[in-house]
Amino acid sequence: MQSPNSNQLPKVLVLGTGGTIAGVATEHPAQGGYRAAALDVSQLVAAAPGIERLAVLQAEQLASLDSKDMRAHVWSLLARRIAPWLAQPDVAGCVITHGSDTLEETAYFLQCVLPAGKPVVLTAAMRPATALSADGPRNLYDAVQVAASAEAVGRGVLCVVHGRVHGACDVTKAHPTAVDAFSSGERGPLGFAGSQGVLFTRSIPASSDPRPLPLPQAQPWPRVELVGSHASADGAVVRALLAASARGDLAPPLAGLVVQGTGGGTVHEDLQQALDEAETAGVRVAYGSRIGALLGGPYDGLNAVKIRVRLMLELAAAGAH
Repeated sequence: MQSPNSNQLPKVLVLGTGGTIAGVATEHPAQGGYRAAALDVSQLVAAAPGIERLAVLQAEQLASLDSKDMRAHVWSLLARRIAPWLAQPDVAGCVITHGSDTLEETAYFLQCVLPAGKPVVLTAAMRPATALSADGPRNLYDAVQVAASAEAVGRGVLCVVHGRVHGACDVTKAHPTAVDAFSSGERGPLGFAGSQGVLFTRSIPASSDPRPLPLPQAQPWPRVELVGSHASADGAVVRALLAASARGDLAPPLAGLVVQGTGGGTVHEDLQQALDEAETAGVRVAYGSRIGALLGGPYDGLNAVKIRVRLMLELAAAGAH
């Protein structure tokens, strides 16, 4: 899609992966039933009035799935498509339309494997495309604004939803149904996008290791599972995973565990015994909280699902299988 002044506009790639933003209502448009990932990304672009005035857009459908079903091979496809696109000198950035359920995981994965140069912006919707007051067209418009903005350069992977610009390390889905479902916690969003344009109000702290992790070259990636600490957590799940892995029933075998601890990352004493056994068996164990991100430590500011993404990539880089 091009405007009459397209020669003066930045170039932005829009990659579709499905999700509610591409959903179609299966009942009355005022009701909640819908089928995710039903529309092509080119249809989403066409439904956002005025978007052609922001950038020269190239729309490509990379996957069509409900984001609850996101898989590592789709992450690989995204990274391998985005990296050469951003390397072109006349390109401003990239936008990804995505389901809301695992948006924070995809965003953080891309943050880990892509350099923090030209903007990569994820957007989503809480209402399907055919719903009354669908939020997808506005979110996509704002995401393209951010991807085309020179102010977004060097800020890493971003998420733009409901007029807010979130950083990939901070963003999380904080409400199951609200249109304003995403939050950056106490840190707050990095900025805002809307009719006023793009305004950044907060900087991202410099990373202690700004180098991206290598993209795993082979599937499957190392197996890293999430386990939770709770009242009466006895470690049976951890021991079952260890036993299945030792028998060869898990392919790939268990390589890591991320614990969703209580409060500040605390773990039930009975579960901790099983986790100690896992570490003795060579399984890498990392700790997070079921409440949200913890501050300090090797995974500073990351929630448990993002720690899992990071640990998978670290183990892959170290040759775990």
